[in-house]
Amino acid sequence: MIRTDYLQRVVFEDLDARCVYVSLEQVIAQVLAKDDYPPAVDELLGQSLLVAAALSSGIKFDGRVSLQLQTSGALKLLVADCTHEGGLRGIAKLKEGASCPPSLAALWDELDRDGVLTLTLEPADGGQRWQGIVPLEGDGLNQAIEAYFQRSEQLETRLALAFGNGSGKALMIQQMPPSAAGPADEDGWNRLGHLMATLGEEELLAVSGGDLLDRLFHEERRRVFPARSLDFHCPCSRDRVLDLLGSLGAAELTSLFEIQEIVEVRCQFCNQAYEFAQHDLGDLIDPGQPGGSQTVH
Repeated sequence: MIRTDYLQRVVFEDLDARCVYVSLEQVIAQVLAKDDYPPAVDELLGQSLLVAAALSSGIKFDGRVSLQLQTSGALKLLVADCTHEGGLRGIAKLKEGASCPPSLAALWDELDRDGVLTLTLEPADGGQRWQGIVPLEGDGLNQAIEAYFQRSEQLETRLALAFGNGSGKALMIQQMPPSAAGPADEDGWNRLGHLMATLGEEELLAVSGGDLLDRLFHEERRRVFPARSLDFHCPCSRDRVLDLLGSLGAAELTSLFEIQEIVEVRCQFCNQAYEFAQHDLGDLIDPGQPGGSQTVH
């Protein structure tokens, strides 16, 4: 079987630079099938999944990297995240009654007026979360990510994104902090940038990852790491939803059951529904009630 969803890491041995290639097809199909998004949102959400996957290659701990776009326009929220193991999910929220621009370029123009880009690193063990927030810059998501790294991390970054016919590809190069000895090739980063500038969206979509890397960087000494599979993954669970309900407080939970016998909570990322009867939440509503949430598995 041909692998369609994967991430490939490459280090340029002489240049203090790294490269990440991402290919997504099945994950994009699964995410976009959760809702009927306008075409421009489909494309931006697909691009965001590619970016989240590419950024996950730099996680040095067990956890998750999350990309979030927020604006006051038709697209009020977009989220895509990826775990260190390659588990992806994403969602977009449109303002009720708003008309979405017909093209990604028009949508981005609207986002660029007051949009905010947030990148979050969240350790799986509950450790301290790191978050960076910057205004959206540039003519597209690729330029916004490049500007983010330049502004927040002082890391030169070049990112190419392509989306079409239900699949997406990304190629990112990044200049790393210099080694003690310094790069063996002082002009190497400029050369990589010029090579990236020759890459068009059609070529990025059409050429397979290995062939593309060979075509672009055939003269560079590279260390290629094993490819990592990417899959759709949502960490929601009945216990997580139970914790969420518990945060509402006993009074609000009691009022919910005065309206309905069964409370249904549906995960916005994967559409999984979790149903709770009042006896399932007994300990949350009345700490003295026996049994209570012990029925939850």
